[in-house]
Amino acid sequence: MKPIVLFSFLISVSLNAQNCMISLEALDVLEYKYSSEQLGYKGPVKHVTGIHETQNEAGEFEIIHRVWGDHFLIDRLNFNEKGNLTTMYQEDSSGDTMVVIQIEYDAQDRISKIAEHEMNIWKKHEPFKGENWSSRTLEYSYKNQRIQSVLVIGQWQIGPYGDTCQVDYIYDGNLLTEQRVFSLRNGKTLLKTRRYSYSPKNSQLIKVVVGIDTFGKSTGTYQYNYGLNNSILASKVFTSSLDEDWDKEGKWYYDSQGNLKSYISGDTLADYWYCYKSFNHNQLNDVLSEYSNSEYDGRHHLNTKYSYIYDDKNNWTIQNKSIQYYIDFDDVTDRVDNYRTRRKITYYKL
Repeated sequence: MKPIVLFSFLISVSLNAQNCMISLEALDVLEYKYSSEQLGYKGPVKHVTGIHETQNEAGEFEIIHRVWGDHFLIDRLNFNEKGNLTTMYQEDSSGDTMVVIQIEYDAQDRISKIAEHEMNIWKKHEPFKGENWSSRTLEYSYKNQRIQSVLVIGQWQIGPYGDTCQVDYIYDGNLLTEQRVFSLRNGKTLLKTRRYSYSPKNSQLIKVVVGIDTFGKSTGTYQYNYGLNNSILASKVFTSSLDEDWDKEGKWYYDSQGNLKSYISGDTLADYWYCYKSFNHNQLNDVLSEYSNSEYDGRHHLNTKYSYIYDDKNNWTIQNKSIQYYIDFDDVTDRVDNYRTRRKITYYKL
């Protein structure tokens, strides 16, 4: 289950031909983006409907199935008056609801429970919570105004075979120093850890050590580097503790606004597996262009360009996306695909 909008940014070190970047491990599923501001919206957003379209051979845009795994083409997001996402629905090209996400908050506006439900796309469509639906939940508990633990139920890939797990948070003063993941199948068994180190001068995060990974892929170290008088994250580097892994190192570089500027792993001249990406953003921090060159389960070499139409709150209502391929693709070189996303945004009256 990988809903498009909440992007916990996927699981483990998973790469493919179009998204070849090393992602942080499964624990980041818990780092939910749930406020309108975190999701990039401006102003008192109440509801968003997003429709993803493809340009057909006649040059017209329509809602059609595009590529493998691309089934959710209509998004519906609802926010409360405090800017927190409460529900999200995703529909296929026929308008059938395929994903339902529900988020509950406590009296202090902190996430208390997240429930994700998904319809099996390979079976006959059924109404919500029919036999062909699966569910998973996250339940949060707090102590001293800080998150204390998360109960993980269902297939989040944090534990093996969808075991129920618990993630405990350890602090030193106000700083998170460790996360520990336990399986609850037969007692409490430690599965993995993540340890945080900070600068003694300004308490900035400088290192994260990921260890004891039952999947055997994500163990290693993230190093964080800062620029502009040590005030802004400039780059981070992941180094795997498993030397035989092809994904043993990844580097991310950021601009002064915190946007990802470029990414590289492997060597395009020396390695069989590699990935390079670069991005440009506009003044509103929306992506204007992306260049990608990678080799993983197939060659991937393209330029992607974006253009936008904005409303009076500086939220885009139309995003045009043009992908220029520079490899043979279906016996066609220099193929161009065009896509469009239309968003209808309504706002609270303050």
